[in-house]
Amino acid sequence: MTAADRLVEQVLDAVRHIRPGTAPGPDTDFRDLGLDSLDRLTLAVAVERATGLAVPGPALSDAATPADLAGRLPTTDRSAPVHQQHRGDTPEPGWSDPGASVGEGTRLWHQSQVTDGAVVGTDCTLGKGSFIGAGSTIGDRVKIGNYANVFGADVGDEAMICPGALLLEDPAPRATTPDGHRKGPEDWTRHPVTIGTGATIGAAAVIAPGVTVGPHALVALGAVVMRDVPAHGLVIGNPARQVGWVCRCGHTLDAALRCTTCPRTYRRDGDELAAEHQPVPLE
Repeated sequence: MTAADRLVEQVLDAVRHIRPGTAPGPDTDFRDLGLDSLDRLTLAVAVERATGLAVPGPALSDAATPADLAGRLPTTDRSAPVHQQHRGDTPEPGWSDPGASVGEGTRLWHQSQVTDGAVVGTDCTLGKGSFIGAGSTIGDRVKIGNYANVFGADVGDEAMICPGALLLEDPAPRATTPDGHRKGPEDWTRHPVTIGTGATIGAAAVIAPGVTVGPHALVALGAVVMRDVPAHGLVIGNPARQVGWVCRCGHTLDAALRCTTCPRTYRRDGDELAAEHQPVPLE
């Protein structure tokens, strides 16, 4: 099988994924499969994850068949593979675009991507299919879960971005300018998210543009965060609301602001928490 044939098969597999129960061929018309514009976006994501190739905007909108879409994909990878070793000594490639910076000891798992202009610190873990967009700054010892998307955010050291989380930066998302031209980087103003040191963003949570999540805060899974979260704050729901406080270790505090798991205690300092007692380090 040639590389071109393999690419067509990968596109077909992506089509079958979003249209289960169908048996499309290379020349099956997308209109016959009922693919609307949202389906095409879903298809583009599936193709990019399967191939490691970026799907250009015109290819996504103009392609009529799986073979046509495969033929419109770039013939070379736009990113350079970064091979990391994991248990079993099997290399797992992530992708680091030209102009991206990835620190020493950071592991990029399969299909993860760091784009041009993004900076990732040392000893981080980027899970399968995660995406770090231009302008993002990721601190040291950060964990980015599978398929999390970070668009231009400033993420502090030792933060945890769980699988499927979205950190957004465009407060007025449109595909085109008012005169109908496709938007480029110069056509909008960035409002990046800020994630504090040691904070956790739960699985499938969405952080709105411009929001700051304070150090050691915890955003519950599936929460939609529209306003700032204080340090150590625990927020849940859609829209997210604060329902309590969490310790540095990640567990909730009781009514007396004592950790339910470790010896730490806290006191209120305005709208923030201040540590009052720290456990004695073991010798």
